[in-house]
Amino acid sequence: MTPHNVVLGTVYLLQIIIGALGNFFLIYHYSVHFITHKRPRHINLILIQLSFANAMFLLSRGIPITMFSWGVKYFLNDVVCKITIYLQRVFRELSLCSTCLLTSLQAIVISPNSPKWAILKVKSPKGIIPCCIFSWILSLFTDTILLVYIIGPTQNSTKNNRLRFCSLDPYAIYSLKLQLWKSLYDSVLVVFMTITSGYMVFLLYQHHQRVQHIHGTSLSSRVSPEIKATKAILLLVSTFFLFNLVCSILSTYANQPNVSGPWMFYVPMFLSMCFQAISPFLLLSSESWVPWELCCFIQVIKDPCATSISCQTHTEP
Repeated sequence: MTPHNVVLGTVYLLQIIIGALGNFFLIYHYSVHFITHKRPRHINLILIQLSFANAMFLLSRGIPITMFSWGVKYFLNDVVCKITIYLQRVFRELSLCSTCLLTSLQAIVISPNSPKWAILKVKSPKGIIPCCIFSWILSLFTDTILLVYIIGPTQNSTKNNRLRFCSLDPYAIYSLKLQLWKSLYDSVLVVFMTITSGYMVFLLYQHHQRVQHIHGTSLSSRVSPEIKATKAILLLVSTFFLFNLVCSILSTYANQPNVSGPWMFYVPMFLSMCFQAISPFLLLSSESWVPWELCCFIQVIKDPCATSISCQTHTEP
């Protein structure tokens, strides 16, 4: 095992630990909030699903690549490759669907109080659970057929799989058709997410213009929670676009026959997990309860049976 492999494996491991802890912290907070509050925010269900999908994607993708970087390759066979690649695709798809749901719901929340939007605002919370269930069904069954074409490194030639990692069978024409259909499906979700994000930017611009007109040069220092949440979600979507775009470009370039070098494999792998690792901290950036809640989270980890009085009596601002 070379020194650069040790460094790569350590970087992947840190990315997994930091990202997974951040996502599990969000799951803990939003679950407690949804269970204990009399009027819980239904958007928390989407945030719980998004955090769970991101955490599981980091674990299912990060652990195998970390072991692979450290030279532990004997565990890679057809069965392990099929399971790990399938789980990665399921949770990546669930993360995409959850982000799309999150932007759509937030666009409805901050939309004008017109009669048409008022009806949608009343009905949208009732549709969150069915939408979450439907996104699970889509994620679980969209990539099922691809399991047939996932092969381990022992069946791949060095030419087609330079680093001898799991991959799709390059000679299966039907798998290429499925990948094209999958790309089209993902593109529809991304386009819809782009439209809703653009609509939220437009609404935020209108809100800023109104506030500036009312207060003149002295803008109010108090920002509504809806505006804070919208800005955090827009930052989340921008991060998603950035990392996925760069990762797609590098992956396409790495598949060229005249391109060689292990960095063309390891760098896209690292970038493909960056959104899932960073997303919880982008959502936390708009919250004021983080220091207190983090103390409670650490306390629960140390002693699950003990709950401090401060944790019981604190109310989220």
